[in-house]
Amino acid sequence: MTYKEYLVNKWPYQEEGHLFLLEVKHGCLYYKPGKGKTYPCIEALLDVDKFYNSNASVLIMSTADSIKNMWNAEIVPQKILPKNTVLITTSAAIRDKTKQMLLKTHWDVIIVDECHKIKSNTSKISKLVYMLTRKCEYVWGLSGTPRGNSDIDIFCQLHNLNVSEWGTISYSQFVNQCCTLDIKFFNGQQIKIPTGIKKEYLGGWEKNIAMYTRRADYDEDDEMPDISVNEICLPYTASKYYLNAEKGVIQINDYESTMTKLAAITKLHQAANGFLYTPSADGSTTTTVFERNKKLDWLREHLTTDKTVIVYRFQADFQAITNELSTLNLNYTETVDEFKSGEASVLLLQCSRCESFNLQMCNRMIFYTLDYSFIKYNQMIHRVWRMGQENKVEIYVLLMNGTVENKIWRTVKNKENLSQLFYSIKGA
Repeated sequence: MTYKEYLVNKWPYQEEGHLFLLEVKHGCLYYKPGKGKTYPCIEALLDVDKFYNSNASVLIMSTADSIKNMWNAEIVPQKILPKNTVLITTSAAIRDKTKQMLLKTHWDVIIVDECHKIKSNTSKISKLVYMLTRKCEYVWGLSGTPRGNSDIDIFCQLHNLNVSEWGTISYSQFVNQCCTLDIKFFNGQQIKIPTGIKKEYLGGWEKNIAMYTRRADYDEDDEMPDISVNEICLPYTASKYYLNAEKGVIQINDYESTMTKLAAITKLHQAANGFLYTPSADGSTTTTVFERNKKLDWLREHLTTDKTVIVYRFQADFQAITNELSTLNLNYTETVDEFKSGEASVLLLQCSRCESFNLQMCNRMIFYTLDYSFIKYNQMIHRVWRMGQENKVEIYVLLMNGTVENKIWRTVKNKENLSQLFYSIKGA
C-alpha cells in the first residue's frame, strides 16, 4: 500500500494513532505486526513538518534490515518524507564520529522504529537515544513486539525516549522503588532481578502505559447484554476562559496544521471543565483551576457504594475527582485487581486505559470527561458491557451543555474525525 492509498483507506485506529503522536509529543505506537504503524507516524511527521514551514529536522533510526527493506525500499521512493530527514541504522548511530554528529545536531523529530531494541538500560544505543531525545520536541517509538520478558522492557523504552516523566527516573530508582524483586547471590554479590510492579504502583503504572502508548489489539463481542447510555447535560455559563479558548479556535485558519487545531480544541475542553494547563519556560506545565466543575456536584448526588467505574481524560480531572471522593469517604483505586477484589467501590480509569481486562462484575460506568475517539469509548464500555454480564449496563456521559463537550460526544457517536469536530466548532 502506498501512502496515498493509506490516506483513503486508513483504519480508525490509525487515524487515532496519528493524532495521539501529535498530542503527547513523546509516545509509542505498539501496533501488532501487520497492523500498519508506519504511515500514521509519517502522517504525524508531515503535520509537524508543515508546522515548521517544511524545515523540520528529522532523525529516523531503526535496524539495518528495517532501513534497507522498508524505509529505503518502500518509503523513500514515494518522496513523502520531509526534506531534512536523516535515516540511520542503530549500529551506525553508535559509531564515535556519527554519534558526535547526531548529538551536535538539533532535531525537531526523532523516530525510533523497532524501539524494542532500546529496552536495555546499559546498551550503547539505549544511552545514545536517551541523550538525543532529552531536548527533542517530538519523539516517537514504533514496535510490534514491545514487551519481552517483563514490564522493565517497557520502562526502559519510555525512559530512553524521555516519555512523560520517565526520563527523569533512573533504572535503579524504578527497580528499587516500584518493582518486586527476586534477590539472588552470585560469586558473593547480591543480584536484584525485577519480577513485576509492586501492588501500590500498579494502577499508576498501567495508567501511564495507556496514556503514552497505543496498541491495535482489540476485539468485538457478540450477543451482548442490555445497555442504557444516558446523556447528562449539566447547565453551563461560559467563563471568560472558555470564551477566550473558543475565540482561539474560531481564529484558526482552515489550512493550519492538525496539531494547531488539536491544541486549540484540547484547551477549549479543559476550559469547559474549569481549568487550564499552561506551559512553563522550563518545559513543565502548571494547572490553573478557575471554577468548580458541576460534574463533581452530580457525582456527589449520584455516587453510592455500588461498584462504579469513572472514566476521565485529564490529570486535573483525576485530582478533582479523588478530592471529591475523599470528602464522600468513598474508597477508590486505579488498580483493576483491587477493584475486582472489593478493596474499593470506585475504579478510576484514564480514557486511554481501555483494553484487555474484564469488569463484568460491575455494570455502572460514568464518563466524567472523554475525548473524540470512538475506539477508546467503545473499548471502555466493553470492559463492563460484555458476554457474561448478568445485569443491565448503565453508562452515564457527563456533558457541560452548550460547550465543546456536546460536539465531542456527537463526534464519538457518529464516529467522526478531528477535522469534522474542528469545523463543527467553527460553524457553531
